[in-house]
Amino acid sequence: MQIAEQVFLVLFGTMALGLLFSFSPLFNKQNSTSLNGYWVLAVGSYAGGFFIFALVPSVHPALLTPANICILGTNIFSGLLFRSWRQPIERPLSIAAWGILLLLGITYETIRQHGGFGDRVVFVTTVFAICLLWQGYEVARLIYAGGPVILKFIFGLILITLVLTLIRTFTTLNLNLGHVSNIFNEEVLSRFLRWGTQGTMLLIFFGVGTFYLQRQISERQEMIGALSSKDSALSSEIEEKNQVRQLLVERDELIQSLISAKKSAEVGALSAALAHELNQPLCAIQLNAECLQMELTSVVTNPLIKQELISRILADNQRASEIITALRQIFSNTTLVPQRVDLVDTMSSLEKLFLPLAKKENVSIRRNYPITGGCHVLVNPQEFQQVLLNLLNNAVQALSDITDRERCIGITISKTGNRAYLSVADNGNGIDPTTQATIFNLLSSNKYAGMGLGLWLSQHIIERHKGRLYVAAQPGWATTFMIELPLNE
Repeated sequence: MQIAEQVFLVLFGTMALGLLFSFSPLFNKQNSTSLNGYWVLAVGSYAGGFFIFALVPSVHPALLTPANICILGTNIFSGLLFRSWRQPIERPLSIAAWGILLLLGITYETIRQHGGFGDRVVFVTTVFAICLLWQGYEVARLIYAGGPVILKFIFGLILITLVLTLIRTFTTLNLNLGHVSNIFNEEVLSRFLRWGTQGTMLLIFFGVGTFYLQRQISERQEMIGALSSKDSALSSEIEEKNQVRQLLVERDELIQSLISAKKSAEVGALSAALAHELNQPLCAIQLNAECLQMELTSVVTNPLIKQELISRILADNQRASEIITALRQIFSNTTLVPQRVDLVDTMSSLEKLFLPLAKKENVSIRRNYPITGGCHVLVNPQEFQQVLLNLLNNAVQALSDITDRERCIGITISKTGNRAYLSVADNGNGIDPTTQATIFNLLSSNKYAGMGLGLWLSQHIIERHKGRLYVAAQPGWATTFMIELPLNE
């Protein structure tokens, strides 16, 4: 019987070690849902106690003390384990647990030397019962707080273990065990209760391992769910960014279409003045050509007259060519990259198109260019000239109702620091303060036939060149539009 008992002890110890190594992948101090050190101590003490018990018959009865200390430690560490599920174990409690275990070991050794087998059993089972009550209390609080179902299974095993322990204590107190020296020759009933208690403790360890396994599975599922949510959110964000990118492309295409449409509108505004301006050199060319033809058919010719007529024809042709070239540069549909241009030269070339309209409307131009060395900026020449032409046309239209004073437009070009400034001002009736706050808005216009595109497009073009277009105050003028651009000297 002794050999069978030793075999069972080794078998239970081996099962405990197998349990410890089976759940070892769940042990990770960095993870709140992983096995902690108290579980390792509990299971390790349980296995160690059984292996030591198996050596008692072959070595010395004194080994009963470390064996029972290990089994008692198993129950104390299990209590600390269940408590750690509710709150962190403070250092004083941990020190007290080790101190109690040491005190229990000293007490047991004293009983072993001066008492009998029954005294030792009652002492150990009483401590067991106290520890099981503590464990049941901790697990019950977790169940009450809404813990998983596995806790009920663990709680049930603790109750069964407690009942078996109390029965063994009661049986030991009521039996005559004077002839029993150790567990290897105890009564069958007492032995059955002992193995029943140890078996349920082993099942408790399985339940604890399952509890941790469920927690980690739940954590993985939550992590997968969170990653899936983030993946969906990221996909939605990418899709939204692609949609925004597509909208920006469509916006730029729409703006380019509006710019082209505005060019066509500007052509209509200048067509009458340009026709008149082109008609003059063409008529002069026709007249000079007829005179040259008469001179060539005359019997007596004068070389100086022929040379003068040819010079006039060439000059008028050049004048007409310059007007057509300027018109083509502004209203061409070709896309040009930004170029370094001089504001004074740009405004001077633009006057070839604008002056005929100004003369027709009896508007005088006052130029103020107090700069030296040029005023260079980096712009798209076509778009920038369109902005200037729009501002000049607006100024002419603002003067259409003025009859009590001279109609004037002032053009000022200056530079300060690393910024260039070009202003177009008129001495009309000005802009109402309420209207002034919205004049750059799309489809906002105070003109009878206005579309609300000109100033909005002009501001968009200037801002695209890292500049500003705004209404500024200038003494002596009713309305002043100011263009501010970075210098490119």
